[in-house]
Amino acid sequence: MITPLVTSRPRRWFVYSLIGLFLFLSLSITLAAILLLRRGRLPRTGLITGSSMEPVLRGPRFSWTCPDCSGPQEFALDTCKSHQPFRCRWCGTLDLKSAVDFESVENMQEQINPGDQVRYATLRSMRSIRAMEMAIGSAQPSGLIRGDIVVFQESEGAKREVKRVVGFPAEQIEIESGDIFVDGERWCKTLPQSLRQSILLNVWEGSELTQNNRPQNSLKASWVFADGAFEGVLSPRNIDPKENASDLQTVERKLQLVLPTSYLDNQLLLNAHDSHAIVPIQDFGFAFQLMSPDANWEIRCQMHSPVCEPEIAIEWNGSEFKLKHAGETVSSQSRQQTDKPIWLAIAMVDGQLVAGSPDEEWFRVKLPTKVKDMTIENLKIQYPIEISPISGNLKLDQLLVFRDIHYRGQADSESQVWEPGDQLVVLGDNVSCSSDSRDRWPDGLSPKAAKGVVLQVESPMEVLLRQRR
Repeated sequence: MITPLVTSRPRRWFVYSLIGLFLFLSLSITLAAILLLRRGRLPRTGLITGSSMEPVLRGPRFSWTCPDCSGPQEFALDTCKSHQPFRCRWCGTLDLKSAVDFESVENMQEQINPGDQVRYATLRSMRSIRAMEMAIGSAQPSGLIRGDIVVFQESEGAKREVKRVVGFPAEQIEIESGDIFVDGERWCKTLPQSLRQSILLNVWEGSELTQNNRPQNSLKASWVFADGAFEGVLSPRNIDPKENASDLQTVERKLQLVLPTSYLDNQLLLNAHDSHAIVPIQDFGFAFQLMSPDANWEIRCQMHSPVCEPEIAIEWNGSEFKLKHAGETVSSQSRQQTDKPIWLAIAMVDGQLVAGSPDEEWFRVKLPTKVKDMTIENLKIQYPIEISPISGNLKLDQLLVFRDIHYRGQADSESQVWEPGDQLVVLGDNVSCSSDSRDRWPDGLSPKAAKGVVLQVESPMEVLLRQRR
């Protein structure tokens, strides 16, 4: 007799429990994956603790007031040397009593302002954001673009730092006379990119006219670099040909940047104590802001550098700009409303003359160079920048003068070459006090050290203007 096999079905509650557990685990894994993915895409925040990227990114500052002229000023904290006095930027007085011991920083916290807080995106995020640039080859497979401000961590447990990446694996990078060369070709930045990396030298704002009660129709225009004073409005008048010639000689019709030493140099005034060599620079420019530009006008802009002296004319007819240089004319429609301020920028950078709005380049031409003795003593540039009216009325609301980064090699040499193989070359903007690939990583920095890219959400002009602080 065969006994039948008795089988029992699992209880209903047990089946439901298994299904519920499976759904719970699936949901948990999905949520965890979403959170991790989102965390990888969210910008992260860091604090700038040094002045390698000054003045674009601000590190901690030491506040000091000159006892003679009461002029307040701030210096990059890590450029201050113990027991060395400060010299006032405004009156030139050397205050011997200002020599302090910076080793005991805790005793002077009330004089120290913290550095910038910056947001940066991980490289995984940058690869997603720059997928198109990577596809056409304008961005590296890592998601980096030359000129990016990179957050890196040299080793596990080390602090995170920021530098600008200028060289990638398999490239030869060279510093020569202040510029960067990649595989023998000069790195030529776009105008917006150049403005994002420029160092502000001086600024004048139109509000000073009303503060000083200066006449709005003044023909005299002079900007004195030494104390930042600016006078007048560039506003020519119609002059009768029969008018006495001697009277015409008294009319000043140029806006000129006047320097006490007749050259622009590579000094960075926020460096309190800088022993590096001071050299004349070739790459500088200016930008001006127009308020409600509804009138027609034309001006001539002349620039004088140690190696070239380009001239460019700008014409505005109410809706269109025309730029003229060496017989060539370029037109550009204004994309901004004419009842709002308009910025124009002109610069000599990387051996080329560029012009346009801060967000769009209109004009670029290679500049000829003249062989010239580059020693400071032999430079006779009385007016590096001149703006002359040709017709119409032009009122400037703001005027800026800026310069490009002037790179120096190891031990302040004029040149340096890297062939880093599979490594990165990174440099600081504050060349005088940055420890970077020039001395700290002469063989390059591992790409694995790169953790993210600083997000500069401001417009190129805003990046420049924020240096007024």
